[in-house]
Amino acid sequence: MSLPIRAFTPADVKAALTKLNTRKAPGYHMIPGQILKRLPRKTVVLLTAVFNRMLTLSYFPVLWKYAEIITIHKPGKPPHERTSYRPICLLPITSKLFERLFLQRIKEEHDPSTLLPSHQFGFRERHSTILQVHSLVNEITMSLEEKKYCNAVFLDISQAFDRIWHPGLHFKMKHALTSN
Repeated sequence: MSLPIRAFTPADVKAALTKLNTRKAPGYHMIPGQILKRLPRKTVVLLTAVFNRMLTLSYFPVLWKYAEIITIHKPGKPPHERTSYRPICLLPITSKLFERLFLQRIKEEHDPSTLLPSHQFGFRERHSTILQVHSLVNEITMSLEEKKYCNAVFLDISQAFDRIWHPGLHFKMKHALTSN
């Protein structure tokens, strides 16, 4: 077992609050980013205490997991069809704030490149779909130039996270984050 993640300071929380995008819509709790950015020092200290307690208890409030789902009409699609709308989940901003701080701590404690394989582009900073396509085209080009076979299998799993084995994912995350 490794030591728990280092506690947040009010300065950490205040820095994360200043980086909030005020144009983002609030979740069901209706607390906009403009208000959170202007919290007084005493409230920032209380919010820091809540975040630190969440770390020590390994607890994430259930209410922060609920999202308000709105649909946005896709341009050029018929309005009477269900597939013409894109669902958007609006999570509470406090939830996103804690997640951002927590991710920052994980990155400080563990080298992100050791947690995900180098060929995985999803869920990684500065690794876009376009970069993955460039990487794939480069591999194909290199194989053709070296007169090698180039086999490829493309798999698109809809709602992949819904189909994941969550206990196994939890075990792997625990193992990866406590193995130092």
